[in-house]
Amino acid sequence: MTSLARLRLAVVLLSAFGPSLASAQGLRNDDEDITQTVARVSYIQGNVAYARGDDPDQWQSADQNVPMTFGDRVYTDDGSMELQLEGGGVIRLGSRTDLTALNLSDDIKQFAVKAGISSFAIPSLGRNETFEVDTPNAAVTFEGPGRYRIDVDESGETRVSVRRGNATIAAGGGQVALSAGEAMTIEGTDQPRFEVVSLPGPDRWDVWVDAREDRVSRTRSHQYVSSDVVGADDLDEYGSWESLPEYGRVWRPLSVEVGWAPYRSGRWFWQDPWGWTWISTEPWGWAPYHYGRWVFSSARWYWVPVSPEVRAVRYSPALVAFVGGGPSFGASASFGGGAVGWFPLAPRDPLVPWWGRRPEVNVNVTNVTYVNQTYVTVVNQSTFVSGALVSTAVIQERSTIRQAAQAPVVVGAVPIAPTVSSTRVSVRHESSAGRPPAAVVSRSVVTRMAPPPAPPRFEQKLAVIRENRGVPVSSAASSRIASANNPQPRAVIPVRPATSETGSVKLAPRDNSSGNAKRVESVTTGQRPLARVERPAANTPLEVPPAPTRPGIVPPQHSDAAPDSKRQRDGVDAPPPQSARPRPETDRPQAATPLPQHGRPDGLNAPVRGEPPPQSRDRSNPVIQTPTTHAPERGDSPRSELRPSPSDRRPGQDKKEKEQDPKRRGEQERRPSPSPTPSP
Repeated sequence: MTSLARLRLAVVLLSAFGPSLASAQGLRNDDEDITQTVARVSYIQGNVAYARGDDPDQWQSADQNVPMTFGDRVYTDDGSMELQLEGGGVIRLGSRTDLTALNLSDDIKQFAVKAGISSFAIPSLGRNETFEVDTPNAAVTFEGPGRYRIDVDESGETRVSVRRGNATIAAGGGQVALSAGEAMTIEGTDQPRFEVVSLPGPDRWDVWVDAREDRVSRTRSHQYVSSDVVGADDLDEYGSWESLPEYGRVWRPLSVEVGWAPYRSGRWFWQDPWGWTWISTEPWGWAPYHYGRWVFSSARWYWVPVSPEVRAVRYSPALVAFVGGGPSFGASASFGGGAVGWFPLAPRDPLVPWWGRRPEVNVNVTNVTYVNQTYVTVVNQSTFVSGALVSTAVIQERSTIRQAAQAPVVVGAVPIAPTVSSTRVSVRHESSAGRPPAAVVSRSVVTRMAPPPAPPRFEQKLAVIRENRGVPVSSAASSRIASANNPQPRAVIPVRPATSETGSVKLAPRDNSSGNAKRVESVTTGQRPLARVERPAANTPLEVPPAPTRPGIVPPQHSDAAPDSKRQRDGVDAPPPQSARPRPETDRPQAATPLPQHGRPDGLNAPVRGEPPPQSRDRSNPVIQTPTTHAPERGDSPRSELRPSPSDRRPGQDKKEKEQDPKRRGEQERRPSPSPTPSP
């Protein structure tokens, strides 16, 4: 037997006979090809419109907890909103602001702001991470952690303010460095002129942003959750932290109805390259549904978070296991008839993702006991596919629930193709939010980095999804579909390169006699390809790592935690899952049918994304009820309850150590220690 065959056999045995151990060790796929990521729509006030990248002409009303990704666009008509990024970054938009995600991946964040006011709180940047914001006449690159503000007025002129950090502004073939405490105004496009002044005092918008940052800085939940988990700042207000002997500190939602269960208050939504994605209607419904696991104890549901020691956490569209759908869905013929079921995964349950690269071999995972399968939620397939609310359509028939609780778990892709209704970002069918004005829509933006080509339209991808039986379209496949219809790559919106065709520098101070000390240099090539006049958009999609030459197991993601709890984290001496029940021979998950290209993820050593280690720590937790503040309209006065300016750094948001520049890491501020506050 070859070493490769022995490795495959070892992984099969580990998955089949030791799921608890495999889960506790946090095994990951080493063939993971998704570098694309999302930004959470975490706060909406007023009317906000949303357009998907694969349906750019269809504007809808935005909803909270929608995952915004590459190609998507928002417009804050008379409202305001917040977007939370992985790693702790937050984007805040004032009224009449137009923002597009030109690129959104692990290492590249590239946004376009065509109009309005926006603030960016960046707690950390990895060594290989790039953050760029493009406006109608300048490309702004954030050179490190900090607080930045960008204003684009009605005529398209740009003003960049650096409260903390450093930025580089590129336009007209030249670039200028901007430091903390400085503001820069850029006028014109063909012959851009700039002026640098000292940063003025805070206005109404700055005060509102400070109040929102203050809310984050006072969050107690960061003590119990990994800094990579988005949405932990909502947990204080809507739940309480308690202790379970087996899991340590766990979170319980408050004010839920009798019979409530996870993954019922919300709906299913299709988003490539992940496919079926859960959108919760609960205001706190992000962190507990995209990270961590759920346990049922003492007639209550508890969320087991990802430990603060874990520094490598990735977004998942949902952490559930699917059952149902009839014989073609891998379930028994007795349960089906168009029904679809799912249940939340417990801490030691193996997760076999329905997204990602196809494995080299099929997997037959056997003898797996799923702790929460008795709490399965079942709806008919039309409810699932249409994006309708689940809570009003749950099937209550006992025989159907019993069959679903005994049905095999789906391995790999969920073979249900989406429809146009599956792509709606809101349950409201009519958008009450206004679209951006024609003058704003027609604007192009200046880019320093070459953005990836725009994604194809949904109807172009749908044929591929159907052919591949529900497999999501990867970034690489999306690029191939788009290029087949448009050989010349184009970005999501019209872009113009910050470099000039002749290499000349046209950017200059507005008043040379003023003794402006800022030096103008030619736009330099960084670690990313520059946008060029002959090719403003890149040829390739979001960065995709090369396929591995051989399968393997990535070291446990908990290896950087404290030594005193290592035996528990590795599954050694850990107690068995609660409510474990024997499963008959006929009640085993079946291997999925081999799928064509784009395939499904590896079930051998499927990663348990967001898998928390069992913890024995017990810490006190004063819970704080923090009122939500509302963004002021331009010219309005801030509300009297707004707090003073907080620390400029979000607590607990250190970047992954393996990706962070040690020198830059040392320059970051320490997290402030919150003062004790009694529970209300």
